[in-house]
Amino acid sequence: MRRYPLLPRSLRQLDGRAGFAVTFLAAAMLAGFMAPSPPPQPQKQLVRWTGDGHDWLLVADRRYDRIQAYDARDGRPLGTLDRASGLGDVDKLVLEGRWLVVLGDDGTRVVRLPGLRPQSMASR
Repeated sequence: MRRYPLLPRSLRQLDGRAGFAVTFLAAAMLAGFMAPSPPPQPQKQLVRWTGDGHDWLLVADRRYDRIQAYDARDGRPLGTLDRASGLGDVDKLVLEGRWLVVLGDDGTRVVRLPGLRPQSMASR
C-alpha cells in the first residue's frame, strides 16, 4: 500500500477507498462483458384461418407450448390447446386447408379445424 506521510490521515483513507471502488467497478464491468447474454424470448406466431363461416386467429405461444384461438372479428377468446388437450411442443404453425400442422420437438401434430382436436400424423 502506498504511504503518504505528508498527507493527513483522512486523505490516505480516501485513497484506499477510491482504489477499492475502481477495482470493484472494473470487475463488475468485465463480468458484464464476459457473462453470456440471456436467450432470446420465444416469439409468438399468428395464423389466420377462414372457413365454414369462421374467421379465427390462431396464436402459437412457444414459451408455454400452447395455441390460443380468437375470433378475428371481435377478439373473443375461443379456446386453448396445450399439453393437457394432447398438443405437444409448439415451434411453428403451418396452415394446410382444414388442417393446422404443428411442428415441434415432440414431432408433428395436426389439428382439425374447426374442431380444434389435435392428433398425431400417424393417426391421420
